[in-house]
Amino acid sequence: RGAELAERSFIVRTREVPVEPRRGAIRDRMGRELAFSVDVDSVYAVPLEIPLGKAPEIAGSLAEVLALDYDEVRSRLERRQAFVWIKRKISGEEAARLREMDLPGIAFTPESQRFYPKGRLGAQLLGFAGVDGQGLAGIEYYYDRYLRGQPGKIIIEYDGRGRELPQTEQRYHPSTPGYDLVLTIDEYVQHVAEREAERARAQWQALRVTIIVMDPRTGAILAMASNPSYDPNRFRDYPDTAYRNPGVEFAQPPGSTFKPITLAAALETGVVSWEDRFYCPGSIAVPGGRIRCWRREGHGSISLSEALENSCNVAFVQIGQRLGAQRFFEFHRALGFGAPTGIDLPGEARGLAVRQADLRPMDLAVMSFGQSLTVTPLQLLTAIAAVANGGRLPEPYIVRELVDPASGEVISPGAGREEGRQVLSADTARELVRAMEATVSLGTGRPAYREGYELAGKTGTAQKVIEGRVSEDHHIASFVGFGPASDPRVAAVVIVDEPVGSAWGSQVAAPVFRAVMEDVFRYLGVAPAPAIERPVLVTIPRMTGLAAEQAVGELAVLGLVPAWRGDGPVVIDQVPPPGTRSLPGSEVLLKLGQIAALDLVTVPDVRGRTIREAGLVLGQAGLRLQADGTGLAVAQDPEPGVSVQPDTPVRVEFRPRGR
Repeated sequence: RGAELAERSFIVRTREVPVEPRRGAIRDRMGRELAFSVDVDSVYAVPLEIPLGKAPEIAGSLAEVLALDYDEVRSRLERRQAFVWIKRKISGEEAARLREMDLPGIAFTPESQRFYPKGRLGAQLLGFAGVDGQGLAGIEYYYDRYLRGQPGKIIIEYDGRGRELPQTEQRYHPSTPGYDLVLTIDEYVQHVAEREAERARAQWQALRVTIIVMDPRTGAILAMASNPSYDPNRFRDYPDTAYRNPGVEFAQPPGSTFKPITLAAALETGVVSWEDRFYCPGSIAVPGGRIRCWRREGHGSISLSEALENSCNVAFVQIGQRLGAQRFFEFHRALGFGAPTGIDLPGEARGLAVRQADLRPMDLAVMSFGQSLTVTPLQLLTAIAAVANGGRLPEPYIVRELVDPASGEVISPGAGREEGRQVLSADTARELVRAMEATVSLGTGRPAYREGYELAGKTGTAQKVIEGRVSEDHHIASFVGFGPASDPRVAAVVIVDEPVGSAWGSQVAAPVFRAVMEDVFRYLGVAPAPAIERPVLVTIPRMTGLAAEQAVGELAVLGLVPAWRGDGPVVIDQVPPPGTRSLPGSEVLLKLGQIAALDLVTVPDVRGRTIREAGLVLGQAGLRLQADGTGLAVAQDPEPGVSVQPDTPVRVEFRPRGR
């Protein structure tokens, strides 16, 4: 039994001091460090080495230097154990003061402390690590088993009284450092996304702004930003809700950004063609109620392409009806909705939709234009990426490589994701790209337009669901798109949650998308396309209140053609509404009637007011705010006192105070 007794003796007379491994660094795709660990001291005590009666004095010194509770420190020192922690990861100043004191029974061991050199940059994406070096959120949590490494230990021998034997050899078992991560994220693109998210949230006094940028060819995420954010170096200063990543964890109604998905399904199944036309009188009856188009006057007779360009709800209800529930859900699933995308981040939401078995005609009608279902920003962007890249649904990913710092071994978790599943035919995808480019150059996405960059996309405005009910007062403004349309290299989604002053995706989110794409294109070296001759658009003027002969003359000057409905001396309604941009030769439907039928409202004076105040005043008058800038209102169009139709947009220019 000699070997057994020797082993027991060794266990009795030795103690182990843990040695924390160095946690792997996290770098962007260009090798720039986003998170790394620095060596710091941690203090521990060997109570058996503390001279009898000295524990109170030593506890006082430790409590003073380390800002700890005296009673708690003394309790630890009096446990008569071989090892107890006093304080982990102390400052250099604290360590220097304690070393000068040379307190008996008090020792140091090196540990790693996590540091995020860019502060808030990518905080919800990166997450953070706790005091024990374990990942607690984001990438730090998801890849913790690779990042954390393997701990080591120091074995120390003691005599029968618990004193360290000075002539014995300490046995050192080194720790193994964790893998370094190389992300698909680009620090500069992330900076651009976070800058624009912060600006948009401030301009629209929004609850939250989320922006994701992706390479649509591979699914590689170049940026994932959300504002407000937090500093992972001080994560304890923030509530737990600050750590969540809205890009993957929050599922909300997509609104009209979902219309390209409905259209893709309809084209792929052959229930519509580009030669089809639809009529929008402003609303449509379906079993269970009536659905209004966002343009109350209606769009009149429009082509399939114009239905997307002008985001016509009535046309898309008809498209959804042709598609039917079974085919709608088949493509809903095929394009990745209702299931996680598989991205390598924790907490990904699935999104929700009415069960097919429970579907009513009203449900299908509103789902066709993005209500009564929820999707995450990443799900929406991934589906649109399939349109951009020729019909393949990419599997988005964040980590490009894991590198063993000791051996140089490289693991590529993103390998094989680039191919994706073919979910749309190349022809359907190509036709949708053209239609989405026209939406930006000619339609509701015009505020996202940038000469030479061939941007394609779709605007969205969705009503939020609050406590189980669709809210009339809480909206989500969004934009999703990609470019250049001829060879898409970048796709992005912008979600502005609960903007104040406007809910329109065209006004709120589209300019943010344009700003992001401009900077990213310049950074990636995407040169603007040569200038091409584009059709000159004219702005349709206000016709209501004019005599028929006068209206004919006004339209003729612009090269527009009148079409008539009704009888009476004056124009009382028109389609398209005033302010619409249209090609010369386009038809303008004019409804004639009596002057009393106009039922006009007077434009109030909102100059000197904030965006919120102006929106409330105009809303009470039955008008809509179109805000330009921030600060206080300095000009408006139409001017105060002018009589206009209800629901007319009033463009208001805002400037910061003092300018």
